[in-house]
Amino acid sequence: MNNDLLRELRNLTAAGMKDCKDALEEAGGDLQKAVDIIKVKGLNIVSARAGKVAAEGLIDIVSFAPSRVSMVEVNCQTDFVANSQDFRVFVHNTGIRLAACAEEGHPFSADLMEAKRQEVVATTKENVVVRRWWLEEAMDPKVRVFSYLHSNQKIGVLITMSAPSEIAADSPEFKALGEDLAMQICAMNPLAVSPERISPDETERQKAIFETQLKEENKPEKMWDKILQGKFSKWYKDVCLLEQESVVVAKTTVKQVIANLGTKLGGDIEVINFVRCQVGEGIANKKDDLAEEVAKMTGITRAETPTDAFIRHVADKMKGAS
Repeated sequence: MNNDLLRELRNLTAAGMKDCKDALEEAGGDLQKAVDIIKVKGLNIVSARAGKVAAEGLIDIVSFAPSRVSMVEVNCQTDFVANSQDFRVFVHNTGIRLAACAEEGHPFSADLMEAKRQEVVATTKENVVVRRWWLEEAMDPKVRVFSYLHSNQKIGVLITMSAPSEIAADSPEFKALGEDLAMQICAMNPLAVSPERISPDETERQKAIFETQLKEENKPEKMWDKILQGKFSKWYKDVCLLEQESVVVAKTTVKQVIANLGTKLGGDIEVINFVRCQVGEGIANKKDDLAEEVAKMTGITRAETPTDAFIRHVADKMKGAS
């Protein structure tokens, strides 16, 4: 066995020693054939990468009709791989497979993409995880699903809305509202559509935070109920979509913007639900960041990301309007 070939094959594939030996023997000493054999099998690279934290990645949204839209989050370990062609194609094909499963009437599972996932792991040498997915499907002819995918594919939004009529659902005004609200959700990150739809656990968690603040401020307990009402009222304006100030119409709540268009279109408009996904949220991924370390030492901040710029733009616009 040629040790130089064996070493080069390990460097190219990150496969185990035994697998490299077997592949070279099967390929008759042909390095490229051995690489192909390792890639086809892929399993040893997959298992070697499985323990690596995959907190980067991309979101993709696939629209099949006004009534069916899929969104998937697929993770990898680095932005370099996230921007590679092989990874991007895999993410997109995962979204297509999700919608196809709905069309065929059977559930989607990440296992359906396992063979292709292993190929991407073998090619990129990184752990790849099909982490989360959603399919929004409107069964009522008055309902439409709108989406927003940020330019860097790190934040995606689906929002499902009901119009007063089927004609209204197809109107340019209703479509523009859906697109605007999807952008609002991306920028302002609400927890729920309205106060009554915030989960009880989330409400209790926030109440505990407020009560801790009141204790630290030495507020008399007999005043707590009234103060808590004010705090919750302000909190709802931050975390509930309908209570937020519109990013499009200054000094007007989203609720009022929706009501105004409903009057024009001849009836009530309802936000049925929304989903906001941000790549890697909730994943613990401690990593050294050279740029941040340099910034700490020099006082020079690192470059603003497209997502940062978008959210800052919206915030500045709202401050200027107040």
